[in-house]
Amino acid sequence: MTAMDMQVEAAAGQAWLEELRDLGVEASAEPLLSEAGEAALAGQMQSAMDAGDYQAALEPGWLLAYADPWNRDHAMAFALCLQHVGDWASACRFYSIALMLDATDAYCAFRIGECLAALGELADARAAFESAVELSWADEAFSEVRAVALHRIDEALGEEPSAWIAE
Repeated sequence: MTAMDMQVEAAAGQAWLEELRDLGVEASAEPLLSEAGEAALAGQMQSAMDAGDYQAALEPGWLLAYADPWNRDHAMAFALCLQHVGDWASACRFYSIALMLDATDAYCAFRIGECLAALGELADARAAFESAVELSWADEAFSEVRAVALHRIDEALGEEPSAWIAE
């Protein structure tokens, strides 16, 4: 790796940390829960989600996401709960945090698109769905996400998918 490559990598890392701070996540955050406390809250949240009671899952979900902001699974689960109770803007924020922690997750980009569409931000929703399609090509496990995202672009947004997506 050249010195220039290292400078570019360092600048990208700094930009990423600044983006996380803008979303309220601090790089130096230490987990606030013990392993047992985290497991208990995760179990409580999962039980509520399994029962379809996303409202009841919000409190343990928030505590988990707040206590360990670097845990992508907590951010995703909390975002899903927020989305199910119709808090689209907050869900979008937590999906964005999760996407920053794994920028290859087509499912996460798709969920951001759903939230943006619900907020009436159709151009941004379309961009998120197109990102989901693009990301889905990297991992065959996301082929279903790709199909649904293409459908959302075509049907829900009332537009034809662009030529590069239809390949």
